[in-house]
Amino acid sequence: MFLHSLRVRLLLPVLALVLVSVVVLTVVLAMTQARHVRADANQFVERRTQALQGLFSVTRSVMLDRTHDAMRLLRTEGRRLGTASLGGRVTVGGRATNDLVLGGVSQANNFALVDGVTAIAQGTATLFARDGEDFVRVATNVRKDDGSRAIGTQLDPLGQVIGRMRKGENFYGVVDILGTPYVTGYEPIFADSDAQRAIGVWYVGYKTDLNALAEVVDGSQVLDSGFIAVFDSKDKLRFHSKTGATADPVEITRIAHENPGNWVISRQEVPGWGFSLVSAYPKSDVDKAIARQSLWIGGIGLLVCALILGLQWALIWSRVLKPIQHLAVVAEELSVGKWGHTIEETELKDEIGKLARAISRLSYSVRVAMERLAKLSR
Repeated sequence: MFLHSLRVRLLLPVLALVLVSVVVLTVVLAMTQARHVRADANQFVERRTQALQGLFSVTRSVMLDRTHDAMRLLRTEGRRLGTASLGGRVTVGGRATNDLVLGGVSQANNFALVDGVTAIAQGTATLFARDGEDFVRVATNVRKDDGSRAIGTQLDPLGQVIGRMRKGENFYGVVDILGTPYVTGYEPIFADSDAQRAIGVWYVGYKTDLNALAEVVDGSQVLDSGFIAVFDSKDKLRFHSKTGATADPVEITRIAHENPGNWVISRQEVPGWGFSLVSAYPKSDVDKAIARQSLWIGGIGLLVCALILGLQWALIWSRVLKPIQHLAVVAEELSVGKWGHTIEETELKDEIGKLARAISRLSYSVRVAMERLAKLSR
């Protein structure tokens, strides 16, 4: 009975139309929001990587200026000692190698020059002596992890510097020294008799102070589970986000190396450092954000739907159902001989007003007819 009532027939089309509108609007807004979520994530990554690239660039520039100044000081002090030449075999740090001689003075295990330079310019300094195709540290204040001087260690045979030294060319840039990045300068040392083949190397360098970079990376978070990470030239994880759901170094390294298909991953090289910036976030984060926004949109849509239906119900009741119910009561009472009614709906200008006026005329006609019958019966 309820399903066949007039109120249901009037409200169902409105309800269907509103629900369809809410569903369509939710889908459209969800698609739009998906684009916004991805765009916001990409913009955040771009802004943060640009900031990091800027910090790397400024740090390198400032430290290279110091490196050039320190190199000029080391060369000046070294040449003041006299001409350079290779000496006999010596043992440094447990390794046999050629000696480096400046002005007739052996530099093997002699730290006066390198310590004197760093006392003024700070940083680190080293003298390398050539031993075959290798270059061995014979005097240095670069320290190992145990705190001892790194004498007897050789210039990385697989690194980017040694090829330049063998060619007699200068090198300035970021180098990994014993596992730590340094902004460095390397210049070949030549004997007076041979200006083509380097017999040793001048080195100065500064351990990189990347605390500001570390703070920026540590506080970076992409969506809920994304991260930003910095890998060095040996693909070792240096810094990574520590605020998101993905903060485990092992997991970050795995994702950066394996590039899983359910992650959005981008990689940028850091010019002059050999580092790489990796930013990544799981696609599920976007899906979750879209789902949350869709629920909000759907909830608001349903609330609007309820408000519209409530308003529509109030209008239907006051403008349609209530007048019709009153007219139905009047008609019912007319059928049993009751005609003393006041039909206010006759003032309406719509179809219900027409119906009310028709019932009013019918009531009048019935009343007149009944009065005539009553007279005739007397």
